[in-house]
Amino acid sequence: MSDGPTNSLLQVAVKNNQPPVKYFTDKIVLHALFSEDGRMERGTFLETWRSLPDSNEVQKDFPRITITSIDSTLDLLAASNLFFIAKRKNGNQDVLYLSARVPKGVPFLIELTAMVGQPGLKCAVKTPTPEIAPLFFESLEMLFKP
Repeated sequence: MSDGPTNSLLQVAVKNNQPPVKYFTDKIVLHALFSEDGRMERGTFLETWRSLPDSNEVQKDFPRITITSIDSTLDLLAASNLFFIAKRKNGNQDVLYLSARVPKGVPFLIELTAMVGQPGLKCAVKTPTPEIAPLFFESLEMLFKP
């Protein structure tokens, strides 16, 4: 990790037998790193959520994202190794709980809140590494783009 705010740009230098060295940047999408072992049991999810301090929770609103179907949303997220844990109703809103894991076993505990068919998605993520939450939010937004 470099100093300064977290961003998704990767600086690359490629050196071979023919000069000069080639330099370029590329964008890292965090969801490409989500591992297949990111599924948590409900009890483990709750225990992990409670064990992390409140300061490790980061929230973001996505006013332009509309969830049209819970099932299709869960399928979309599962395809990127975001695993469904539970669902509950909060008035007229659906709250989804999911888990994901990146290399070195770093978990992401995710709470998505939305009203099906209405614009607006709220995401709360709790992780031992909250400094990379902006990369998570960027990936989530990319996953929901048509």
